[in-house]
Parts: sequence; C-alpha cells; structure tokens
Amino acid sequence: MSKSVDVKEKKKRSFKRSVIKKNARKNVKRHYIRNILIIFLTSFIINGGYLLNSDNIDVTEITFQDTTYEISGKKSNTEIITDFFSGQNEDIANEAETKNNNYQKGVLNVFINETTRSGSLVFGILNAFNQLYFHGRVSAFVTILIFTAISFAIFSLVQNIIVVGKNRYFLEQRKYSNVTVDRILFPYKVKKTLNLSYILFCKYIYQLFWNFTIVGGFIKHYEYFCIPYLLAENPNLTKKEAFALSKELMKGEKWNTFKLDFSFFGWGILESLTLGLSSIFYFNSYKECTYTELYISVRIAKKENIENSELLSDTLLYVSDNMEEAYPEEVLPVTSKRSVLQKLDYKQNYDITSYILFFFTFAFVGWCWEVFLHLANDGVFVNRGTMFGPWLPIYGAGGLLILVLLKPFRDKPGMLFLLSFILCGIVEYSTAWYLETFKFMKWWDYTGYFLNIHGRTCLEVLIVFGLGGCAFTYLCAPLLNNIYKKFKSDLKIFACIILVTLFTIDLVYSKYHPNTGEGISTPVAEIVLNESKNLKVNETFS
Repeated sequence: MSKSVDVKEKKKRSFKRSVIKKNARKNVKRHYIRNILIIFLTSFIINGGYLLNSDNIDVTEITFQDTTYEISGKKSNTEIITDFFSGQNEDIANEAETKNNNYQKGVLNVFINETTRSGSLVFGILNAFNQLYFHGRVSAFVTILIFTAISFAIFSLVQNIIVVGKNRYFLEQRKYSNVTVDRILFPYKVKKTLNLSYILFCKYIYQLFWNFTIVGGFIKHYEYFCIPYLLAENPNLTKKEAFALSKELMKGEKWNTFKLDFSFFGWGILESLTLGLSSIFYFNSYKECTYTELYISVRIAKKENIENSELLSDTLLYVSDNMEEAYPEEVLPVTSKRSVLQKLDYKQNYDITSYILFFFTFAFVGWCWEVFLHLANDGVFVNRGTMFGPWLPIYGAGGLLILVLLKPFRDKPGMLFLLSFILCGIVEYSTAWYLETFKFMKWWDYTGYFLNIHGRTCLEVLIVFGLGGCAFTYLCAPLLNNIYKKFKSDLKIFACIILVTLFTIDLVYSKYHPNTGEGISTPVAEIVLNESKNLKVNETFS
C-alpha cells in the first residue's frame, strides 16, 4: 500500500510543469553554448540545410506599363496546394505586396520557416505533378522527382536518425558535464541506423495517415512523443516495443503535454519580435531541455508499472548527482577503435597535410552546397564561385583560419563562437569588397537582409558562421582527420601536391578571366539599376 502511495506521490511531483521547466533552465545554463551548437547542427541537417547562398530567391519577370521588373518569392506548402488544384499563377499585385512585406530574408527567416517550405516528401511529389500538368515543365517535373528521391534517402538515413542523436545528447547533458558534440552521432556509433530508420519512418507514415482524421492526428502526435527518446536510450528496441512503450508512458499524459506545448506561446511571439534571435540563442535549447525533462518525468513515474520496463535499462542516464565527467562510452556497443566515429578529439594537433586537405574539403563541400541549392531552386546547373574548379575557397579559407588562429580558444566555446563570427565577417566583407572594386562584379549580395553591411555580409550569415566555426572545431575537423589517418602518408602528400597545383593554375587563370554569368555573378551597375526598378514597382503598387 505504501509503495502505491509513493508511486502516486512521485508521479504528482514529477509532472508539475514548473518543476520540469525549472530543471530545463538549469540544463540550458550548464551547457549553454554546446546546446546552441547542437540545435544549430541538428536543425541544419533535419531541415535540409539553411539556404545560405545570396542567390537563393526565385525570380520571376513581370511586365507592367511596358516595363519589365523582377519579383521574388518562395511558395509555401499551402501555395503549392492552391496551385495544384487551381492551376493558376499568383496575382501580380499580391506577389509585389508579398515582396514588399517580406523585407527580412536569409538564414534567420529560414531558421524559423524552413519546415513550412516544400521540403517534405509528399509536397515534393505534389509540386512535381503541379509543374508537369499545370505548367508543362517536364524538366522541372523530372528534376523535382529526382530531388524527392534523394530527399527520401536523406530523410530516412540522416534526418530521422539525427533526431535520435540529438535526443541522446540532451539525455546525457542533464547529468554529465563533459558531454561532447559528437554524441549526435550516437546512432551510427552503435550500428543501429537501419533499425532506427525503419521505426522512425513507420512513425512518420502512421502520423501522416492519422493526420487525415484531424483528432486522431492530434492524439497520435502525443502518443508517439516518447519514441525518439526511447530509441536514444535503447537503440535495440523493435518497432513493436518502441510504439508500445511510448503508448504506455504517454497514457493519461497527452493533455498535460499539450498544455506544456501551449505554455510556449509567448516564446513564439517573442521569436517574431526578435526576428528569431531569441529562439536561436535561448528558446530552441530551452524547449529541447524541457521535452527531455518531460520524457524523464514520465519514465521515472511509470517505469515500475508498465510492461517490458526492463527495456528501459540505461540506468547511467539517471544518476542522482551531476557528474563532472563524460558518460562512460565504453559501456555502449560502439564501433571498433579503428572507426572514424571513435571519440573525436578536438584538442588534437593537425599536421600540414591535414590542414591542406581541410581547406579543399571545406571548399568542395561549400561548392557542392551552392551548386545543389541553385539546381534545386532554378533547375539549372551552374558552376558557382569566381573559379572554375569544384571549390569555393572562401569556405576553405574560413574553416582553415578558424582552426589555426582560434586554436587557443578551443576550450572556450563562447569565445570561439564570437571570434569565428568576427573573423568570418572580416573575410566575407573584404572578399566582396575586393571583387566589387577590382572585378566590378558581385558574386553574392545581402542587400535587404537584416543588419547587412553594404550587402557584403549581414548579421544572419555571421551568426551561422560563428556556429559553423564551432562545428568545424568540435565535430567536422576531428571527424575528417580520423578519415585522413586511414590513408598512407605518401598518398596524402601526393594528393596535396596535385590539389595545390590545380588550385594554383585555376587561381592564376581566374584572376584575369573570372567565372561569371547568369546564376553566378551580377555586374555592379546592373544591381543598381534593378534596385531602382524594384523601388519603382513597389511605389506603383503601394
């Protein structure tokens, strides 16, 4: 009898929202910078990447009073559905008004609204058929289907999986001070990628069909709440076990969870007022810590009274005291010590070949990113950047400067973020100034972005650069170096010589014959003219 009373009292104490939020605020404070970095990395992956290129706006030419103007704007899922059933274009005046009211562009806007774009599998397919049947764009239809197929693979094997890694990080950071950023790779380390992918894809499909019933979708959303946390605690669970355990844990708690969600309403208003800054620097981390505390609460309260409770076996996540150390990774069935996913040492020293390979890896990834985004947005392949090879040196130079110049600050993530913010801003601004002054061309333009500096850089981009610098330091560089170590020294030296030689040839040639053209660069004079035209059309419609 006393045991039953104790359980009820424990449950009563655990489910007070004030207690959950108080514990969440403590956890946000204990790992402030790391939490922000984790949210940045996982949001970047889960949302399909920030559209961080200055040429990411869909442009449509319109004619008004015998003058051609350019109007820009992206379509949301709702607009795609409207187009699909009506087969008609937006009214020109509405598009102009949308542009006039949508002054804020760029990463902060995408950070908030990325999930409302046509990034899901269903809306991707819907948009593809819309392009084919109502607009007769066969190439657009094929392109969108290809990207939808690619998106499906990324969604199943990366985006869904990284949610589990994110949850694992937040479960560990509650009690362990030295939890590292690489914990988001936890699902890959324990070799359970396919199992987790299958379970989470089933969750996605079930939720999708339940949503058609409206009320059922609401109920199932909260019934499935614990599944990603359960998999983060025990990745060996089967689909049946994961769904059953989540159902048991959330029985009688769906309404409480809804009220917890609703209590964040004020943060949504603040997010709008601060242009997303409050979310980036506090609320997103606070929300994740709150949901983690909610899972911990229902788990502790109900573990003794549910079937298969032995499956919730990771007792090291629930130690009573805060530990001034890392979670003992040796107790997990991690991959072998030779794996590139072994513990990542961000304090290690890199040799000259590693730095050279870092430069070209970052430059190549940046080039792929820019090319892919332009292809996805416009359906046209263009070789982005001032050079002709598959590299954007500004990405490589930024990453390299962070690793070399900011090495003394690797144990101070807050200072590393700030200095990366400043350093990358100087690099981007000075590069843009040089290209405009001596080449009379713009390869990027942030005019209209919040707190931009002469269109050469802006606050939104610098925030991403600051967080990206932390990502380079604590995750990307150690992971890449583990990969480089697998190659023989002679092979790495040979690769460095070839890459540096080709890059030098490209650099010298591009100095006199830079890569230009539609989708790549814009003459400075043309930008001034377009700004004048846009001002004229906005005044006309207003």
